[in-house]
Amino acid sequence: MGATLSIINMTLVCDGSSDICLQDVIQWLMDTNFPDIAFRIVPAKEVIPARDPLHHRLSRAYELYQPDLILCHRDAEAVTLEDRVAEIANASELLDAPVPIVPLVPVRMLESWLLVDEPAIRCAANNRNGTTPLQLPTPDRIERLPDPKAKLFDLLKIACDLPPQRLRRFNVEQSRSRVTGFMQSFEPLRQQQGFQRFEQSFIDAVGSLTKAADIED
Repeated sequence: MGATLSIINMTLVCDGSSDICLQDVIQWLMDTNFPDIAFRIVPAKEVIPARDPLHHRLSRAYELYQPDLILCHRDAEAVTLEDRVAEIANASELLDAPVPIVPLVPVRMLESWLLVDEPAIRCAANNRNGTTPLQLPTPDRIERLPDPKAKLFDLLKIACDLPPQRLRRFNVEQSRSRVTGFMQSFEPLRQQQGFQRFEQSFIDAVGSLTKAADIED
């Protein structure tokens, strides 16, 4: 594979299998910013869970898939966005692979990117027409939430509107993985610092590939 082809091959390196839903975000960015370019996204499931050092995992992903571009997801968690981006940059320097590596870093954790679409949360909870108020955080508060995952799980449990006995059997992890599939647009994420940084880095990387390969944009 290579950038001389008329398709851009991307490999997603993420920490857990539930993070593979980021493919939906990446696809939206491609459709929005590069509608005339063909692309393929493949998650590097072989490096999940994240047990090995990051540069080993990136190297393994490149070895297995020979992509034109690697998207490296790490949640910021308890460190700053800048610290996590620097960690990915340091790992990239140790990688002997001639491809761009784009940092994909939500502030705190990925669930902060799933708290912007009430209909998608209701659909993921298998209760599309539910009316119980969900009270999503306002966009300016999302990246300051101490535990976005707990907040999302609470919202999914409210949205499913099940009686206590059935609620105990409600698979909140499974529902969480379905949220991005129901999101019609990821436009609201452009208000979040982590997403802004990812989108710009992604646009720059894809743009450099298309320029080098003389792909029509």
